[in-house]
Amino acid sequence: MQPYQEEYLANLRDIAVLSTRQRPDCHSFETYRKKLLQSRSLLETKINRNIALLRDELFPQFDRLFEAQAEELAELEEFAQKLLDGKNELDGGLFCQIYQALLSRARHTKDRNAIIRCLYWLGIGYHNMCSKMVGLDWSDIEYYMAQMRLCFVEASAYLKYFDDIDDIETKGYILRSRANTALGQFKSASSKIRLTKQTLELLQDEELQQKVPELPWDRYIYLTHQQMISSISYSRENDMTPQDVTAIMESAHIVHKRRIQEAISSHEAPPMRSAFSCYAIEYYCGLLTLEELLGRMEELMDLADTSSFSADAMYTVISMPAIYCQYLREYPEQLPGREKYLESLYRKIISYTEAFPEDAANEQIFYFLRQLATTFIETANSISYGEFQQIMLIHFAPDIYVHSQVVGRTAAAFCGIIMDEEPDFFDDIEYIRKISNPGAKRQAVLEFAMNSGIFHDVGKINFISLFTRTARQWFAAEYEITQLHTVVGSARLKACASTRLFAAAALGHHSWYDGSRGYPESYKRLECPERQMVDVIGLIDWMDNSMNRAWLYGHAKKNFDETVQEALTLEGKRFSPLLTARLRDNAAVETLRQAFETTRYEAYRQLYLQTGAHGKSPQDIIKL
Repeated sequence: MQPYQEEYLANLRDIAVLSTRQRPDCHSFETYRKKLLQSRSLLETKINRNIALLRDELFPQFDRLFEAQAEELAELEEFAQKLLDGKNELDGGLFCQIYQALLSRARHTKDRNAIIRCLYWLGIGYHNMCSKMVGLDWSDIEYYMAQMRLCFVEASAYLKYFDDIDDIETKGYILRSRANTALGQFKSASSKIRLTKQTLELLQDEELQQKVPELPWDRYIYLTHQQMISSISYSRENDMTPQDVTAIMESAHIVHKRRIQEAISSHEAPPMRSAFSCYAIEYYCGLLTLEELLGRMEELMDLADTSSFSADAMYTVISMPAIYCQYLREYPEQLPGREKYLESLYRKIISYTEAFPEDAANEQIFYFLRQLATTFIETANSISYGEFQQIMLIHFAPDIYVHSQVVGRTAAAFCGIIMDEEPDFFDDIEYIRKISNPGAKRQAVLEFAMNSGIFHDVGKINFISLFTRTARQWFAAEYEITQLHTVVGSARLKACASTRLFAAAALGHHSWYDGSRGYPESYKRLECPERQMVDVIGLIDWMDNSMNRAWLYGHAKKNFDETVQEALTLEGKRFSPLLTARLRDNAAVETLRQAFETTRYEAYRQLYLQTGAHGKSPQDIIKL
């Protein structure tokens, strides 16, 4: 690889560590805070350096790519493979950009082998993006799934030229692409199962196998059986036919048998994931009742190895409880009597994530956490959804946690200014309007603002790597995808009683006051009773991002005064004039300035306490 590529990768690895929670090696909060600020400064330095490397080295290389020699192309592909290696994601967006460029060159030069290879890897890159969309409605993700699938469909279409292709590796890419047409989510489970069946029939064709005996046919078939298992629907609206269930059962037992053999030969723990797949499909076959299935899941989850961070262990500790919660959501009559067990699962998951290695950049655990965030069930004596999300952010995305705390606390301070001037400002919110005592009403508004700010970005858990580990400006596709954090965040907050009130802020905080721009389209300001609070959160969120995370959006970092002046230029357009009017009042501006400074300090203090200082648990800290 080129020196700039090596440097870029080294910076990415450093950024991954700097972006996760750092445990204090000191007893002084001030010392801890100083180290965090130093880390933040180093983080920004490395980000700026990577932006420069792309601007000065990689992007000019793209411009002359059609003239590149084989060695340069090979180095570029080697670089891309380091960015996304299947387990760890250092920079999935740049991975896609590189293969888009290489694909364009391959089409221009009519290099069939390169076209097929680039289509395969570009599809893998798109699949990585799609994996972040857990919990979204089909209408929100259909375009992205189609974009991914088209890459694999085009590559697999070269199957008709299979005999004419001499390169064995290319033939492998064609078959792998054919199998991958069933990757990702489908509107119908049966569609996914049908495609996987067809792939199995193709891969098991002895005549085809004899044409290229060098290919790892057994592995291809085994992985396709795994793909078949992933087609199981856990929803009450299950559209699997009896034939579908039969196909999945066959694959489930094939995979489980092999996993048992592998575990025995390598002295590993019993294969929990494949065992559950067998139980799940036996339930759909009528061989197990739902009560029996849930009981067997509990047995497996109780046996989970919480000291291991293997894929199977992470699945059993995090993903299986997510599926367990989904069953309980679908069949709420099964929940009574399981509340305490559910609480124990949550506490186990918290302890597990607390112990997750700080230098690990494992995208798989993020995927499993996204699953759990989607199906989380609140019970009377367990932690709330909001508390759980805050704990996850503290560990895996402390910068998002700090930002959310700053927005919440600063929004409360800003609302204090508003309430002093206009006590009925938020009376469109029904429960606020019903409070007759002025003091109680003011306090209710401030608490509402605080929580709306704290929870406005919970949807970012779906896109942790993009928001916390991106060492450059976002590409257009990434910016578009991250907009979905508003939709998924709102949906999750609505699904839980303790956070339902704050869903509007999660949905609408990037919408413009005049409706001309912003997102998502589903937020209709004039139809939202909480619109005044959403306006507040949108303003404060934008201000903090402008001062601290502007580089993600391709903007220059601004200080507080510059941010205030820019907000005024957007009065009546992006921001409510009822709010920006306060930015012309010197006393109000100074109050807001102090609020930003003090709330960030307090957020860092919370991080310090959460790291185990003074022997406090995460749950204790979150409730402070």
